[in-house]
Amino acid sequence: MTETQLKQHPVILTRTGAVNQRLALRFSKLGFRTFAWPAFTIRLPEDETPVVKRFSDLSDIDLVLLVSPASVAAVAHWVDHWPSHVTLATVGEGTARVARAAWGESVPIIYPAGDAAHSGSEALMAELRKRGIPSRVLICRGQTGREWLSEELLSEGADVQKLMCYERLPLQLTVQQEDELREAMKGPAPVTYITSSEAIVSLLRAVHPVEGAWEWITSGAVVVIHPRSESKVLEAGFHLVRMSSPIDDEVEKNVIACAEGLG
Repeated sequence: MTETQLKQHPVILTRTGAVNQRLALRFSKLGFRTFAWPAFTIRLPEDETPVVKRFSDLSDIDLVLLVSPASVAAVAHWVDHWPSHVTLATVGEGTARVARAAWGESVPIIYPAGDAAHSGSEALMAELRKRGIPSRVLICRGQTGREWLSEELLSEGADVQKLMCYERLPLQLTVQQEDELREAMKGPAPVTYITSSEAIVSLLRAVHPVEGAWEWITSGAVVVIHPRSESKVLEAGFHLVRMSSPIDDEVEKNVIACAEGLG
């Protein structure tokens, strides 16, 4: 395959936040037609009163679970430092790094070490079991979230509270974006970068108004960063799947490998 043929495969990027724009710029400079379609847009809740009230007194909380970088960014809007008795927890090393950037290197954080493939709720729960299940847990998240971890903590005797500290607005394509999608569908199938199971559903719903779009997308390839997402994209209809770390260089390498695999 020539370089020109390789770059005829569009790249669809669905990460949330600034990293998606960074990747979009990277692939555009490489010559790929790039669609930066974050699966979710993050905003603070319209009614901040419950969040302000909850963070005003954390005397009844031992551990605060931050489920993603978005939850760190949202919580940092209200919390500039943590009480000494509070420990933070994240489901992966990447979110832990974001938390340290927000609140300093000295803040205690529990997280599963390793790359994205070794992160997630199950890995964090194993880490908590090794250290001792906390008695009182506050989970900071969006309107909804995976319930597995909270259910496991409850089964272990923990008191669990859930706080909606940000809102996730699912992807909705504009008329112009739908037209660009239809135009792209006249050419080779894309490589899609998906970082969560929920992003799959968001993307599916967003392209639904464009007839044949999902079939075109799934006829291409997909890059994921977690084994759980790998099984979900296979269920959604993809056949060519590659695992990657979320590091930009690795994402680039795996997207290009997928484009080569599509021929």
